[in-house]
Amino acid sequence: MRQRTAKETAIICAAAVIITGLGIIPFVVAAQHGSGKAGVDLAVAAVLGLGLVLGFRYLTTKKSAQLELEGSDRYRQLADEYRRLADLAITAQEHTDLKLGDVSAQLDYLREQNASLQKILKDVE
Repeated sequence: MRQRTAKETAIICAAAVIITGLGIIPFVVAAQHGSGKAGVDLAVAAVLGLGLVLGFRYLTTKKSAQLELEGSDRYRQLADEYRRLADLAITAQEHTDLKLGDVSAQLDYLREQNASLQKILKDVE
C-alpha cells in the first residue's frame, strides 16, 4: 500500500468535514423546528456523504490507474530506446573493429616493405 500525498490527505479531511457537517445539519434543523422528518433528513445526509466518499475513492483509483499505465508506457519506450542505442553501439564497435583490422594489416605490410627496403640498403652498402 502506498503513502498518500498531502493533496490526497487534505481532500480526505475536507470530505470528512463535509460529511460530518451534512450529518449534523438534520439534527440541528430538527431541534430548532421540532420536525419529525429528522430521520429522513439524516438518511439523505448519510447517502450524500456516502456518495461523496465513494466518488472520491473512484476518482483516486482512476487517477492512480492512469498514472501507472503512463509509467509502464514510458518504461516500455525507454526500454525500446535503450535497445536501439545498444544495437547502434554494437554496430559502431563492429565497424571500428573492422577498420582497426584493416589498419593493422596495412601496418604489417608497411613493416614488411620497410624491412625489405632496409635489407636492400644493407646489401648495397
